[in-house]
Amino acid sequence: MDKLDRLRQTLAACQKLCIAYSGGVDSSFLVHVAHEELGREALAVLIDSPVLARRDKSDAIALLERQGIRYEVVAEDPFASAGFAENSRMRCYFCKKNNYAIILEVARKHGIPYVADGQNADDALSEHRPGMKAGRELGVISPLSDCGLTKDDIRRYSQMLHIETWNKPANACLSSRIPYGTEITKERLSLVEAAEETLRKRGIESCRVRWHGSIARIEAPREYFNEILNTPAITDEISTLGFKYVTLDLAGFRSGSMN
Repeated sequence: MDKLDRLRQTLAACQKLCIAYSGGVDSSFLVHVAHEELGREALAVLIDSPVLARRDKSDAIALLERQGIRYEVVAEDPFASAGFAENSRMRCYFCKKNNYAIILEVARKHGIPYVADGQNADDALSEHRPGMKAGRELGVISPLSDCGLTKDDIRRYSQMLHIETWNKPANACLSSRIPYGTEITKERLSLVEAAEETLRKRGIESCRVRWHGSIARIEAPREYFNEILNTPAITDEISTLGFKYVTLDLAGFRSGSMN
């Protein structure tokens, strides 16, 4: 059976489904297919917290509204989770466990028996995914992974289904910009968000600004190096946020480089 057909069959069998939605490639695909199979019985839940960039929040909501997908946005404070702010390598576990608990409560309120995440088959092979552990402990299901859908599969099917996120760059929450062992604060999250917005508003995508105290370290795909180096306003704007030094990492963008 085709992987997409298998997914449709799996989702249809749920009858009612709540989806942990972020606006990324995987969860957008899952929500789209769930909506096709279940209509109003599919509910996307977006957790709104300081680790979610404001632009990403507005883009995620706009996508749902354009498709007519039922959704809820729930405000959440990750700093209320014991262990999050101290920023250990289990940071994602504490954050995800709190998020899933919130989504499970939303599901309970609506009489929805299942909560699904956007974990794909590639994620399931990763050695360090503490967020997956939190999901398993709370009974969250992973239909994409269970149906063998890899990231490449999801992008290919998304393009076929005309889901506009099919080629969206990979992203991660803002806390991933702060080195493990360094305290996460709302101020630091706001700083890296504002610094990255300096790049994004110029069309420079797939970038990260890593926080290192007085240093802002830009990771960018190499095709943007010349533009960044030859646009003094980028350095000026990031410096005004309070960074003493603005650097460009010559190794370029690497997903998970802080790991």
